[in-house]
Amino acid sequence: MKPHNLKFILLAFGIVFLSSCTSLMYTTLDVLRPAKVVFAADANNLLIVNNTITQPANIGHTTTLLNKDPKNIALSTDSLAIFCLGALTEDIDGKDFFSTVKFEPNSINSDSNFDLLTPLNRFAVKNLCLSHNSNVVLSLDKIKVNDDLSEYYLTETSSYLAALELKFETTWSIYYLNNEKVTSVQFKDTAYWESESYTRKNVLINLPKRADALIDGALNVGHKTVDRFIPYWDKVDRYFFNSGNKYMKLAMDSVYVKNWDSAISNWEKVFEKTKSPWIQAQAANNIAIAYEISGNLDKAIEYATVAYYSFGKLNFADFDSFSRLSEYINELNIRKNDIVILKKQLGEK
Repeated sequence: MKPHNLKFILLAFGIVFLSSCTSLMYTTLDVLRPAKVVFAADANNLLIVNNTITQPANIGHTTTLLNKDPKNIALSTDSLAIFCLGALTEDIDGKDFFSTVKFEPNSINSDSNFDLLTPLNRFAVKNLCLSHNSNVVLSLDKIKVNDDLSEYYLTETSSYLAALELKFETTWSIYYLNNEKVTSVQFKDTAYWESESYTRKNVLINLPKRADALIDGALNVGHKTVDRFIPYWDKVDRYFFNSGNKYMKLAMDSVYVKNWDSAISNWEKVFEKTKSPWIQAQAANNIAIAYEISGNLDKAIEYATVAYYSFGKLNFADFDSFSRLSEYINELNIRKNDIVILKKQLGEK
């Protein structure tokens, strides 16, 4: 994979301030999350292959109309793997995580038993890598869908409801040219549509065509799966307190221009000089967020913990802040563990 630098864990953030009666303001951060899978450090050239057997048309498709027993129907699924892998390939290539990303859409699986998985052998892996100038193979080994179209009558609203639910299961394997290690993972995804109308015939008409829904579902699986294989950006909200204390105001002036050292310095003055546990808790909370943005998670955890216990000393109950800080401390500890995983995924030592 391409080398990356962890200083980009907080690459960008936009600040949108909203005043409230409690003088709470928030900022939105872009936080890098680790993928579920760790590729080998030298996995630079990725080949994505279709190793699936097509799901039989008469398996997995059910229709349950109003006051009728469930009925199995036949529906073709021969293109689902290609749509899923096409979406995945496009998104992975756009991440700029690998030096090259190539895609072999036609299935290389010659078996006919849908219920069995057919892993690639070392000879096949070597041939695929050498023929495509790749050193890592991501193989979709199985894609299975169970879809159910159901119809209901809602007595409370005297209306009809139709729902189409798709449940996908995908099985994947990762192989390497110069390493016999194989990683296998399985994911589950759901797509859902519903339609409600006072006229029965309209509820089914307003649902997507079933064949189109299967394709949309497969595309959605491909798009969602990229974040399971590649680190991804996630937006999170952080909340600042802005009281009438002059140093708190000076600190917030520094926040507007992203001068976090100055902001921390002013909040520390508030924390040291005030005798109010309420103001102390606010200052500690703000310091924790500034340290997180600056990349010092140990200090962020330290001050978030101080803020948590300071709120606990108050004579009045501020359950919202208490709960928010509890969740924040947990989030910071998760992020600290995530960085260890991200170092491996981004090729950092």
